[in-house]
Amino acid sequence: MLLLLFVLAFAACEWAGWPFLRGPIQRALQQRLQRDVLIGEDFRLSLLGGIRLKSDAFALGAPAWAAARGHAEPLVQAEGVLLALPYATVLAPLRQTPGAEVHVKALEVRRMTASLWRAADGRANWQFTPPDQAPQPGAAPVPTFDRLVVGGGAVSYNDEVIGLQMEVRARTDEGASSGGGGLGIEGEGRYREGVKRFAGAQFKFGITSEGLLPLVTPTEGAPPVPLTLQASAGKAKLDFKGQAKDILRLRGIEGDFSVSGPSLAAVGAPAGVTLPTTAHFEMKGRLSKDGDLYKARIARLAVGTSRLGGDFTYDRRPQVPLLSGELQGESLTLADLGPAFGAPPPDEERPRRAPDGHVLPAREFNIPSLRAMNADVRINLRKLDLGTGLLSDLTPLQGHITLKDGVLNISKLLARASGGEVRGDIGLDSRPAQPRWDIDLQWSGIDLERWIQARNQRAAAEGEKAPGYVSGVLGGEAKFRGVGKSTAAMLGSLDGHAALWVRKGQISHLVVEALGIDIAQALGVLIKGDESLPMHCAVTRFRAKDGVLDTELGVIDTPDTLVLVSGQLSLAKESLALRLNARPKDFSPLSLRSPIRLEGSFADPQVKLEGKSLGLKLLAAAALAAVNPLAAVIPMIDPGEGEDNGCRNALESLRGTTGAPAARKAPAPARR
Repeated sequence: MLLLLFVLAFAACEWAGWPFLRGPIQRALQQRLQRDVLIGEDFRLSLLGGIRLKSDAFALGAPAWAAARGHAEPLVQAEGVLLALPYATVLAPLRQTPGAEVHVKALEVRRMTASLWRAADGRANWQFTPPDQAPQPGAAPVPTFDRLVVGGGAVSYNDEVIGLQMEVRARTDEGASSGGGGLGIEGEGRYREGVKRFAGAQFKFGITSEGLLPLVTPTEGAPPVPLTLQASAGKAKLDFKGQAKDILRLRGIEGDFSVSGPSLAAVGAPAGVTLPTTAHFEMKGRLSKDGDLYKARIARLAVGTSRLGGDFTYDRRPQVPLLSGELQGESLTLADLGPAFGAPPPDEERPRRAPDGHVLPAREFNIPSLRAMNADVRINLRKLDLGTGLLSDLTPLQGHITLKDGVLNISKLLARASGGEVRGDIGLDSRPAQPRWDIDLQWSGIDLERWIQARNQRAAAEGEKAPGYVSGVLGGEAKFRGVGKSTAAMLGSLDGHAALWVRKGQISHLVVEALGIDIAQALGVLIKGDESLPMHCAVTRFRAKDGVLDTELGVIDTPDTLVLVSGQLSLAKESLALRLNARPKDFSPLSLRSPIRLEGSFADPQVKLEGKSLGLKLLAAAALAAVNPLAAVIPMIDPGEGEDNGCRNALESLRGTTGAPAARKAPAPARR
């Protein structure tokens, strides 16, 4: 009988809404939460399956410790409140578990003002602690909601842990002409100083919907609501028009977007996406989100003069997020990649010279960002624009970018160039204190006549197209390793080697005479017109150690002149010490036979003539030093053993350069 009476009494109270509990609940909450609590007169409570409370008004003050720090403003003041809490949340203060999650099943408010504040030690004014327990330092979790709907009001958020300040205002347009009402949210804020990644960044945003868009909704079947979003931070701007199911978790979002800003890296960083540093960009496309899986179809990405696009997926479900997809587009301009390697953007006014006199970029790369995500992206571009009218574009450009646990690889690089190709791999391991770089490139079959656009008008026959100053088939390779956090540091530590050669080549007679400093021959060429000389051999090879490139070999052999290049180039000190020796094979009274020296720094190079008496000795020494490297590199250039092997003939000529050169009948210059 007593049990029946208890059940009937409980049912009656549930039906009435437990009105007599408003006062006791208010006083109990004040005592338990150490803060002022106000519950409105229009009160209704349900205790079945959790606590469900409805009231015309509700206010929750600041905790005593926050008021002592100058934050006495109430945590929340609301009108027209519906609150649903699981018993786990209600009983959490009794368990005295620091950092316990504050879970709210539902919160619907007609109008609300709130002030959320978290101190640098992690204590927050939304933490609820019993009266005999001081708030514990540590990161207090932000409350989680199954459903959150706010008709209008304002929220102030000040988080010293992540350095964020934000003011948000919401309004409900109940009399919208569409009849369905709408929600408008606008706000502004800044990432404060002290958070290096976003220090000083100011932003503002606005969101509008054509219906009462929940901030959080729990059901998968919830209908999407049309949504418009505008946001800006400094020079970065975002516009989105589409639909979504809720705001805080961006569930069911899909629509068209456009975003622009000073750099892809600056815009990607707040979202945790590692993107390269670039010049100003503009991007348009379509975005969708399913849980933690984002998909973007980039219809247009303009970076400087580059025109790109592609399809990408960003998956936040793994412990380390993964970016995958394919980068496509019409063209990529090489200069637009400069900022990624520390150079200023192409559209930025550059100083004539760095204060320390150096020209190689010394700005450090954002190495930590390489560990913020993994990546697997294919490259498929129609062309790589080298940014100069002197050279043809590389068409197409293909490759594969992978980023795994801080190790970046650009592999399977392939670029076509005037009948030839460039292949290779580039790697960066960011895990060591000094990141390690690996570069392995090969190029072959490049037709210089087609690739080099400069034309020799003096050698043009009447009615025919002018030939180039140099022609032939270019090949070579480069293998280097280095360490460093900037382009200057990496180049200044290079170890490895590089070689390049030209087969079946020809070169302007005027250029050859200029290299030999033969005034008489050069004047004759200018008077009667230029003509191309065959290059029996053209090859150079460098060896790098600690950023210093030593010329092991530098030979250009024509019927007219033997040219030798020697010396070194220091990438570490940005200095030059190169010497060019030319030995004309014909007699000329005005031939100086003096080596040309290229000296000085990268910022201030100097060209000088060596003394004539010293020139012959230097030529003999350079020829002797070039014999063994040339013998070693010949099989790479032309593995054949036929008689018409220019570099083998040049090798014999070098062996005799210290005395009288071997007699050899030079073929007549070929006219073009």
